[in-house]
Amino acid sequence: MENFKNIIATCLVIWLSILSFGCKQTEEKKDHKTPMQDNRIKVGILVYPGVELLDFSGPAEVFSNSKYFQVYTISVNPGKVSTKNNTLSMNPDFTISNAPEPDILVLPGGKLEAIGLVSGNRKVMDWITKVNVHTKLTMSVCTGAAILSKAGLLNGKTATTHSGAIDTLQKLTPKARFISNVRFVEDGKILTSAGISAGIDGALHVVEKLKGLKEALFVTSIMEYDKWKPEDGKVIGVTQGMDISKMKQDHTADANADERMAKTTDTEEKDVVCGMTVTMGRSKYFSTYKGKDYHFCSASCKNLFDKNSALYASEN
Repeated sequence: MENFKNIIATCLVIWLSILSFGCKQTEEKKDHKTPMQDNRIKVGILVYPGVELLDFSGPAEVFSNSKYFQVYTISVNPGKVSTKNNTLSMNPDFTISNAPEPDILVLPGGKLEAIGLVSGNRKVMDWITKVNVHTKLTMSVCTGAAILSKAGLLNGKTATTHSGAIDTLQKLTPKARFISNVRFVEDGKILTSAGISAGIDGALHVVEKLKGLKEALFVTSIMEYDKWKPEDGKVIGVTQGMDISKMKQDHTADANADERMAKTTDTEEKDVVCGMTVTMGRSKYFSTYKGKDYHFCSASCKNLFDKNSALYASEN
């Protein structure tokens, strides 16, 4: 009998230990935050119940495929957030109460009822207005322009949105001028994109603006996105508060460092598209342009070079 009691007691201790370990794991996951890296451009994406899936995931995919950007999601309140039609449930990295100050703020769209819960929340609108003061760029996707409108950030601006919402938003924002048949509009530090997938084009424009055409093309190659045409967007004004010269200097410094690393032996050269070191004679991907051979790490880089040879060969 005594042995039986000891066995039961031992089982209880083990069981409680397992429960305790599980609770600690849950707490650790709950407290987990995406670590910030100071040397990258921070992109904060606001997500909320009913947000359109591609509105936020499109720009997130673009920025996350460039080494110069760091993406994180921000919600209004703690806890899971479900997209429109409950297609996806996610755990945002931060809330508006503890999110790091973003360099680029992205406001995705959704159904107008869902957006109304955001634009009607004074706490959220105050946060957006406050954050916008310090951003280098504030960007909306699709009907996310309605959030910018409510915040008064479109007054005096030219903007765009989903084709089905242009008339509505024009009435709601008489001090703005909404235009159609463009993928995105950049006016000062405000960038608005057309419907849903156009957020990808708007984000690629931002990558091109800050880190150059080569970096934007490299991202399209990784994504296998061949729909991007920079000329399909419209740039109205010069972006204020954005230190383009410094960012270009940083980009040049990074490129020079990559080039120095690439020149390790006489038989190696740099892939002019992605910057990786390739061994001449071993790479099966190469092209000849104006009498010079260029070697590549992959078919994707070779295809990009073949389509934009003059661009990539100009610095070599």
